[in-house]
Amino acid sequence: MKKTTNKLSTNLGHNNPPENIKSIEFTNSAIEKLKIDDLDFGNGRYIDIPFDVPKGSHLKGLILTISEAKKTKVFRLRFWINKKKHELNLGVYRPYRNSNDLGFTCVQVNKKQSDLYNEHTNEKGLYTTSPKIADKIRETKITNHQIEVLDSLTLRDIIVLICEAGFPKYEIDGASLSRIHLASIFKFLAGYNWRAKHIRFGDDTKGNGIITFKVNPNFSRFNDRTKAPTSFKDLFKKFPSGKGILTKEKHFNPTGSISLYDDDFSKTMIKDLFNAELGPPLIETYLEKYKRFGTKRNCYHAISYLCNFALDKKIVKHKLNPCKLVKIKKPLEIVAKNSQYNETSFTLEDLKKIHKACLEIAPLFPYSAEIILFIMVTGRRFQETSKIIWDYVKEDQGIIVIPKHINKINVDQFVTITEPVKMVLNLLKAIPDRPGMENFKNIPWVFPSSRARNFTTDLHSDKTRIKTIHSAWCLIREKTGIIGTQRTLRKTFATLAKDTLGATGPATNLTGHTTDRTLDAYYYKTNQQKIINDANIVGSVLWSNMPIVLDEDETIQ
Repeated sequence: MKKTTNKLSTNLGHNNPPENIKSIEFTNSAIEKLKIDDLDFGNGRYIDIPFDVPKGSHLKGLILTISEAKKTKVFRLRFWINKKKHELNLGVYRPYRNSNDLGFTCVQVNKKQSDLYNEHTNEKGLYTTSPKIADKIRETKITNHQIEVLDSLTLRDIIVLICEAGFPKYEIDGASLSRIHLASIFKFLAGYNWRAKHIRFGDDTKGNGIITFKVNPNFSRFNDRTKAPTSFKDLFKKFPSGKGILTKEKHFNPTGSISLYDDDFSKTMIKDLFNAELGPPLIETYLEKYKRFGTKRNCYHAISYLCNFALDKKIVKHKLNPCKLVKIKKPLEIVAKNSQYNETSFTLEDLKKIHKACLEIAPLFPYSAEIILFIMVTGRRFQETSKIIWDYVKEDQGIIVIPKHINKINVDQFVTITEPVKMVLNLLKAIPDRPGMENFKNIPWVFPSSRARNFTTDLHSDKTRIKTIHSAWCLIREKTGIIGTQRTLRKTFATLAKDTLGATGPATNLTGHTTDRTLDAYYYKTNQQKIINDANIVGSVLWSNMPIVLDEDETIQ
């Protein structure tokens, strides 16, 4: 498509379409054919291209707005009411990917546009009301009865609403908490209970948490298939407040904790919690039930999430989260399970032992041994590494993409394929060729769960992704005699990178540690080659100290 000069522009930065494009068909293929880099935006920032639709169609007024800076194609509705022009954004075009991500294409727009047309036009097909204004009225119009209902809601009621809503992120429309955060929030709000045994926490490909109900959880007291809950309504009916609490002695609850839903505190009215005088003392008193700082902090975050949910859904009229008025004092010394390893780092000799041990246990722990090696030579977090799919591996570019939806700092990153990383990838590619491991050829995850060898369905789901490496790591510690946790691997790489490169900044960008986000975003966009060079420097140090292969009959005692 040749570029043409566009002489027409507006003060809003919108241009008419190029002279050789008067309109386009209302099809996904026609939209895909429009290459943004080939278009001439003239003096504007956007190009508006009308869709070629039949006269009198419900699609009339539909245009495609293309942004040069954002590289987006947006469906927009242009309509007139009393000779005054109005415009409404319908959504950004996203192609269909899979059954879990239908995208936002002509199919969805056609349905949405049809609903708007039927609701807001008269018998002549002329718009008489604005969809934008109507939505605002619906959001703000609350009846007296609704006000009475909202005022009578308790914390227990809010917990049920959160579960039924799918634990949404209040700051991002259409997104939900990640699997780890979802599981943590649920534990404090409604867990420490047999309820948690009936549900499974997972992730979709965009990092959104998903809750599914188990068909028949195999528990001695509640294993009746006919009574297994299939919804949160069933779940809370089967386990109302106070029933199904996990006991300290028998049921995997060593601290004897109970959830907010099962505590008398849940009877508190949500409006009272937002009372500046009543709410903060109530929260502080409830948090005193937890003695450990880390547990108390996590519970605090769960209550804060509940309050943010109530604010976001306009259940309360207040603007301030009462948790903002609560301060959790950090103890002088934190006694945590693995706090003894906070200052621990592995030596190069330790890393050599770990490498050998991983090669030894690889037949017994496929993918667990390899992901430990990957973390050792990249310094990346387990949570993000376990979510890498083969589509992210760009060997021709020498990088592995770490999209923002799977990493902690929410910025697109990458891992350089250094010699040690290449070694790990080669080990991974060989696993599906082993007898009985053929299933893994059809699994998208780079690090799937070894249990997936027996799967016949759901090969592309979160069920087949590796979730833990605890058993493999315990065996490695036993074989090598090293002292440290899985996190020590990440800390060791960061320390090695800092010592090798002579600065904290470059090391941080290799490991993806949380720093100033603006700086991180800029660094990754403008200094890709420098990051690759730095990674190769650190990789060469690791590579020179790693045993490439085990000698025959060589083992670690």
